[in-house]
Amino acid sequence: MNIDEVKRTLRGPMVPVLTHYKPDLSIDHAAIRENVGILIGRGLVRGQGVLLAGGAGGDFPMLTLDERKQVARTVVEAADGRTPVVVGAQDTNVSHSIEMARCAEEIGAYGIQLSPTYYYPANEETTRRVFEAVHEATRRIVIMAYNTHWEGYDMPLDLVARLAELPRCRSLKWSTPDSSRYERGIARFAASMAVVDNQGKYVTSHLLGGTGFITHLCSVWPEHEIAVWKLLEARDYVAAQQKVREVTWLWNESYGKLCAATGAEGPGVKAALELCGRPGGPSRLPVRAASDDERQELRAMLRRIGVPGVK
Repeated sequence: MNIDEVKRTLRGPMVPVLTHYKPDLSIDHAAIRENVGILIGRGLVRGQGVLLAGGAGGDFPMLTLDERKQVARTVVEAADGRTPVVVGAQDTNVSHSIEMARCAEEIGAYGIQLSPTYYYPANEETTRRVFEAVHEATRRIVIMAYNTHWEGYDMPLDLVARLAELPRCRSLKWSTPDSSRYERGIARFAASMAVVDNQGKYVTSHLLGGTGFITHLCSVWPEHEIAVWKLLEARDYVAAQQKVREVTWLWNESYGKLCAATGAEGPGVKAALELCGRPGGPSRLPVRAASDDERQELRAMLRRIGVPGVK
Protein backbone atom coordinates (compact mmCIF):
# COMPACT_ATOMS: atom_id res chain seq x y z
CA MET A 1 0.00 0.00 0.00
CA ASN A 2 1.38 3.36 -1.06
CA ILE A 3 2.14 5.39 2.06
CA ASP A 4 2.19 8.68 0.15
CA GLU A 5 -1.38 8.06 -0.99
CA VAL A 6 -2.43 7.24 2.58
CA LYS A 7 -0.86 10.47 3.85
CA ARG A 8 -2.65 12.49 1.18
CA THR A 9 -5.97 10.92 2.18
CA LEU A 10 -5.77 10.82 5.99
CA ARG A 11 -4.94 14.49 6.15
CA GLY A 12 -6.28 17.43 8.12
CA PRO A 13 -8.75 17.64 11.01
CA MET A 14 -10.18 14.20 11.86
CA VAL A 15 -13.68 14.64 13.24
CA PRO A 16 -15.38 12.03 15.46
CA VAL A 17 -18.88 11.93 13.98
CA LEU A 18 -21.64 12.03 16.60
CA THR A 19 -24.30 9.36 16.77
CA HIS A 20 -27.59 11.22 17.14
CA TYR A 21 -30.67 9.73 18.78
CA LYS A 22 -34.38 10.38 18.54
CA PRO A 23 -36.35 11.02 21.76
CA ASP A 24 -36.99 7.26 22.07
CA LEU A 25 -33.18 6.74 21.83
CA SER A 26 -33.32 4.99 18.48
CA ILE A 27 -30.66 6.21 16.05
CA ASP A 28 -31.49 9.40 14.17
CA HIS A 29 -29.84 8.71 10.83
CA ALA A 30 -31.31 11.86 9.28
CA ALA A 31 -29.53 14.01 11.89
CA ILE A 32 -26.25 12.16 11.28
CA ARG A 33 -26.58 12.79 7.54
CA GLU A 34 -27.44 16.45 8.13
CA ASN A 35 -24.41 17.11 10.31
CA VAL A 36 -22.05 15.25 7.96
CA GLY A 37 -23.44 17.33 5.10
CA ILE A 38 -22.86 20.55 7.06
CA LEU A 39 -19.25 19.60 7.82
CA ILE A 40 -18.54 18.83 4.19
CA GLY A 41 -20.37 21.93 2.97
CA ARG A 42 -18.27 24.08 5.30
CA GLY A 43 -14.98 22.73 3.98
CA LEU A 44 -14.20 19.38 5.56
CA VAL A 45 -13.22 17.59 2.36
CA ARG A 46 -10.49 15.27 1.15
CA GLY A 47 -7.05 16.75 1.75
CA GLN A 48 -8.24 18.91 4.63
CA GLY A 49 -10.45 16.60 6.64
CA VAL A 50 -11.41 13.06 7.65
CA LEU A 51 -14.59 11.66 9.22
CA LEU A 52 -14.34 9.08 12.03
CA ALA A 53 -17.56 7.04 12.22
CA GLY A 54 -18.54 5.09 15.30
CA GLY A 55 -15.59 5.93 17.53
CA ALA A 56 -15.92 6.83 21.19
CA GLY A 57 -17.21 10.25 20.17
CA GLY A 58 -19.87 8.35 18.23
CA ASP A 59 -20.95 6.32 21.28
CA PHE A 60 -19.78 2.94 19.97
CA PRO A 61 -19.82 1.39 23.48
CA MET A 62 -23.56 2.16 23.72
CA LEU A 63 -24.40 0.72 20.28
CA THR A 64 -25.15 -2.83 19.25
CA LEU A 65 -22.95 -4.34 16.56
CA ASP A 66 -25.73 -3.92 13.99
CA GLU A 67 -26.17 -0.28 15.01
CA ARG A 68 -22.46 0.35 14.61
CA LYS A 69 -22.68 -1.00 11.07
CA GLN A 70 -25.73 1.14 10.32
CA VAL A 71 -24.02 4.28 11.60
CA ALA A 72 -20.91 3.54 9.53
CA ARG A 73 -23.01 3.07 6.41
CA THR A 74 -24.91 6.30 7.01
CA VAL A 75 -21.68 8.31 7.39
CA VAL A 76 -20.08 6.76 4.28
CA GLU A 77 -23.21 7.37 2.22
CA ALA A 78 -23.51 10.96 3.48
CA ALA A 79 -19.85 11.64 2.69
CA ASP A 80 -20.36 10.27 -0.82
CA GLY A 81 -16.64 10.15 -1.59
CA ARG A 82 -16.08 13.82 -0.81
CA THR A 83 -14.38 13.13 2.53
CA PRO A 84 -12.58 9.92 3.52
CA VAL A 85 -14.22 7.91 6.30
CA VAL A 86 -12.49 5.84 8.98
CA VAL A 87 -14.73 3.40 10.87
CA GLY A 88 -14.22 2.55 14.53
CA ALA A 89 -13.59 -1.20 14.84
CA GLN A 90 -12.14 -1.48 18.34
CA ASP A 91 -13.85 -3.93 20.67
CA THR A 92 -13.20 -6.36 23.49
CA ASN A 93 -14.43 -9.11 21.16
CA VAL A 94 -12.05 -9.59 18.24
CA SER A 95 -14.74 -11.25 16.15
CA HIS A 96 -16.68 -7.97 16.40
CA SER A 97 -13.60 -6.03 15.26
CA ILE A 98 -13.29 -8.34 12.28
CA GLU A 99 -16.98 -7.95 11.48
CA MET A 100 -16.73 -4.17 11.66
CA ALA A 101 -13.61 -4.18 9.47
CA ARG A 102 -15.31 -6.34 6.85
CA CYS A 103 -18.37 -4.08 6.96
CA ALA A 104 -16.14 -1.03 6.47
CA GLU A 105 -14.63 -2.64 3.36
CA GLU A 106 -18.05 -3.56 2.03
CA ILE A 107 -19.53 -0.07 2.36
CA GLY A 108 -16.49 1.69 0.88
CA ALA A 109 -14.88 3.28 3.93
CA TYR A 110 -11.24 4.21 3.54
CA GLY A 111 -9.96 2.80 6.82
CA ILE A 112 -10.69 1.42 10.25
CA GLN A 113 -9.57 2.46 13.71
CA LEU A 114 -8.26 -0.44 15.81
CA SER A 115 -6.88 -0.43 19.34
CA PRO A 116 -5.59 -3.02 21.79
CA THR A 117 -8.43 -4.83 23.52
CA TYR A 118 -9.47 -3.66 26.97
CA TYR A 119 -11.10 -5.00 30.17
CA TYR A 120 -8.68 -7.94 30.11
CA PRO A 121 -5.23 -6.31 30.35
CA ALA A 122 -3.55 -6.03 26.95
CA ASN A 123 0.12 -6.74 26.28
CA GLU A 124 2.41 -6.82 23.27
CA GLU A 125 1.56 -10.38 22.27
CA THR A 126 -2.22 -10.05 22.53
CA THR A 127 -2.20 -6.73 20.69
CA ARG A 128 -0.10 -8.10 17.87
CA ARG A 129 -2.44 -11.10 17.51
CA VAL A 130 -5.50 -8.85 17.33
CA PHE A 131 -4.03 -6.68 14.58
CA GLU A 132 -2.81 -9.68 12.63
CA ALA A 133 -6.24 -11.34 12.83
CA VAL A 134 -8.05 -8.26 11.56
CA HIS A 135 -5.45 -7.74 8.82
CA GLU A 136 -5.74 -11.33 7.66
CA ALA A 137 -9.54 -11.15 7.63
CA THR A 138 -9.61 -8.12 5.31
CA ARG A 139 -8.25 -7.38 1.88
CA ARG A 140 -7.81 -3.67 1.18
CA ILE A 141 -8.86 -1.47 4.09
CA VAL A 142 -6.29 0.82 5.74
CA ILE A 143 -5.77 0.09 9.45
CA MET A 144 -5.18 2.99 11.82
CA ALA A 145 -3.55 1.79 15.07
CA TYR A 146 -5.01 3.64 18.06
CA ASN A 147 -2.99 3.94 21.27
CA THR A 148 -5.67 4.00 23.99
CA HIS A 149 -3.23 4.29 26.90
CA TRP A 150 -5.97 5.45 29.33
CA GLU A 151 -7.40 1.92 29.12
CA GLY A 152 -4.30 0.65 30.93
CA TYR A 153 -1.91 -0.28 28.11
CA ASP A 154 0.46 2.23 26.52
CA MET A 155 1.76 0.62 23.33
CA PRO A 156 5.58 0.47 23.25
CA LEU A 157 7.20 2.05 20.20
CA ASP A 158 8.70 -1.29 19.23
CA LEU A 159 5.21 -2.81 19.16
CA VAL A 160 3.99 -0.01 16.90
CA ALA A 161 6.94 -0.78 14.64
CA ARG A 162 5.86 -4.43 14.48
CA LEU A 163 2.30 -3.42 13.64
CA ALA A 164 3.64 -1.15 10.89
CA GLU A 165 5.13 -4.23 9.25
CA LEU A 166 1.59 -5.29 8.34
CA PRO A 167 1.16 -4.05 4.75
CA ARG A 168 -2.08 -2.16 5.43
CA CYS A 169 -1.38 -0.86 8.95
CA ARG A 170 -0.44 2.55 7.60
CA SER A 171 -1.79 5.02 10.14
CA LEU A 172 -1.29 5.78 13.83
CA LYS A 173 -3.65 7.75 16.07
CA TRP A 174 -1.14 8.81 18.64
CA SER A 175 -1.03 10.07 22.19
CA THR A 176 0.94 9.00 25.25
CA PRO A 177 1.40 10.37 28.79
CA ASP A 178 5.13 10.92 28.20
CA SER A 179 5.71 14.09 26.12
CA SER A 180 9.18 12.99 25.04
CA ARG A 181 7.87 9.61 23.95
CA TYR A 182 5.02 11.33 22.12
CA GLU A 183 7.51 13.31 20.02
CA ARG A 184 9.78 10.32 19.44
CA GLY A 185 6.81 8.29 18.28
CA ILE A 186 5.80 10.81 15.63
CA ALA A 187 9.37 11.25 14.43
CA ARG A 188 9.91 7.49 14.24
CA PHE A 189 6.75 6.63 12.30
CA ALA A 190 6.07 9.73 10.18
CA ALA A 191 7.78 8.14 7.17
CA SER A 192 5.87 4.84 7.31
CA MET A 193 2.48 5.84 8.74
CA ALA A 194 -0.02 8.69 8.55
CA VAL A 195 0.29 9.90 12.15
CA VAL A 196 -2.80 11.60 13.58
CA ASP A 197 -2.34 13.70 16.72
CA ASN A 198 -4.66 12.77 19.59
CA GLN A 199 -2.93 14.90 22.22
CA GLY A 200 -3.90 18.41 21.17
CA LYS A 201 -0.36 19.21 20.02
CA TYR A 202 -1.21 20.29 16.50
CA VAL A 203 1.96 22.27 15.81
CA THR A 204 4.39 19.75 17.34
CA SER A 205 2.80 16.90 15.43
CA HIS A 206 2.89 18.70 12.09
CA LEU A 207 6.48 19.84 12.61
CA LEU A 208 7.51 16.21 13.12
CA GLY A 209 5.61 14.92 10.09
CA GLY A 210 2.08 14.28 11.38
CA THR A 211 -0.76 14.39 8.87
CA GLY A 212 -3.70 15.50 10.98
CA PHE A 213 -5.30 15.91 14.39
CA ILE A 214 -8.39 14.74 16.26
CA THR A 215 -10.81 17.57 16.97
CA HIS A 216 -14.29 17.76 18.50
CA LEU A 217 -14.40 21.53 18.04
CA CYS A 218 -14.49 20.93 14.28
CA SER A 219 -17.99 19.43 14.61
CA VAL A 220 -19.15 22.79 15.95
CA TRP A 221 -16.88 25.23 14.10
CA PRO A 222 -15.23 23.51 11.12
CA GLU A 223 -13.93 26.74 9.61
CA HIS A 224 -11.69 27.41 12.60
CA GLU A 225 -10.01 24.03 12.66
CA ILE A 226 -9.63 23.96 8.88
CA ALA A 227 -8.02 27.41 9.07
CA VAL A 228 -5.56 26.07 11.66
CA TRP A 229 -4.79 23.18 9.33
CA LYS A 230 -4.14 25.50 6.38
CA LEU A 231 -1.71 27.51 8.49
CA LEU A 232 0.08 24.30 9.49
CA GLU A 233 0.34 23.25 5.85
CA ALA A 234 1.75 26.69 5.04
CA ARG A 235 4.20 26.16 7.92
CA ASP A 236 3.05 29.36 9.56
CA TYR A 237 3.39 27.75 12.96
CA VAL A 238 3.28 30.99 14.95
CA ALA A 239 -0.11 31.96 13.53
CA ALA A 240 -1.43 28.41 13.89
CA GLN A 241 -0.39 28.23 17.55
CA GLN A 242 -1.98 31.62 18.21
CA LYS A 243 -5.34 30.38 16.90
CA VAL A 244 -5.02 27.20 18.95
CA ARG A 245 -4.15 29.18 22.08
CA GLU A 246 -6.93 31.73 21.68
CA VAL A 247 -9.72 29.32 20.72
CA THR A 248 -8.96 25.61 20.82
CA TRP A 249 -7.44 25.57 24.30
CA LEU A 250 -10.46 27.37 25.75
CA TRP A 251 -12.80 24.92 24.03
CA ASN A 252 -10.79 21.93 25.23
CA GLU A 253 -10.83 23.13 28.84
CA SER A 254 -14.60 23.64 28.90
CA TYR A 255 -15.35 20.56 26.82
CA GLY A 256 -13.08 18.38 28.96
CA LYS A 257 -15.04 19.33 32.08
CA LEU A 258 -18.28 18.41 30.32
CA CYS A 259 -16.89 15.04 29.28
CA ALA A 260 -15.96 14.26 32.86
CA ALA A 261 -19.34 15.43 34.21
CA THR A 262 -21.59 13.74 31.63
CA GLY A 263 -19.59 10.54 31.24
CA ALA A 264 -18.62 10.65 27.56
CA GLU A 265 -17.47 12.76 24.63
CA GLY A 266 -20.79 13.25 22.87
CA PRO A 267 -23.02 15.30 25.20
CA GLY A 268 -20.84 18.42 25.19
CA VAL A 269 -20.65 18.51 21.40
CA LYS A 270 -24.39 17.84 21.08
CA ALA A 271 -25.17 20.69 23.46
CA ALA A 272 -22.86 23.02 21.51
CA LEU A 273 -24.56 22.07 18.24
CA GLU A 274 -27.98 22.76 19.72
CA LEU A 275 -26.78 26.17 20.89
CA CYS A 276 -25.86 26.82 17.25
CA GLY A 277 -29.27 25.69 15.98
CA ARG A 278 -28.12 22.30 14.73
CA PRO A 279 -29.20 18.73 15.61
CA GLY A 280 -27.85 17.43 18.91
CA GLY A 281 -30.26 15.25 20.79
CA PRO A 282 -30.26 13.01 23.85
CA SER A 283 -27.72 10.46 25.04
CA ARG A 284 -28.02 6.84 26.09
CA LEU A 285 -27.21 5.52 29.52
CA PRO A 286 -24.87 5.52 31.32
CA VAL A 287 -24.22 8.94 29.78
CA ARG A 288 -26.36 11.99 30.49
CA ALA A 289 -27.07 15.18 28.60
CA ALA A 290 -25.58 18.51 29.66
CA SER A 291 -27.60 20.27 32.36
CA ASP A 292 -29.13 23.73 31.97
CA ASP A 293 -26.34 25.26 34.05
CA GLU A 294 -23.68 23.45 31.99
CA ARG A 295 -25.31 24.66 28.80
CA GLN A 296 -25.23 28.25 30.05
CA GLU A 297 -21.51 27.98 30.79
CA LEU A 298 -20.96 26.37 27.40
CA ARG A 299 -22.87 29.16 25.65
CA ALA A 300 -20.72 31.79 27.33
CA MET A 301 -17.53 30.01 26.27
CA LEU A 302 -18.72 29.58 22.67
CA ARG A 303 -19.50 33.28 22.44
CA ARG A 304 -16.17 34.17 24.04
CA ILE A 305 -14.17 32.24 21.43
CA GLY A 306 -16.31 33.59 18.56
CA VAL A 307 -18.24 30.54 17.35
CA PRO A 308 -20.73 31.85 14.77
CA GLY A 309 -24.47 31.35 15.13
CA VAL A 310 -24.61 30.78 18.90
CA LYS A 311 -28.14 31.41 20.16
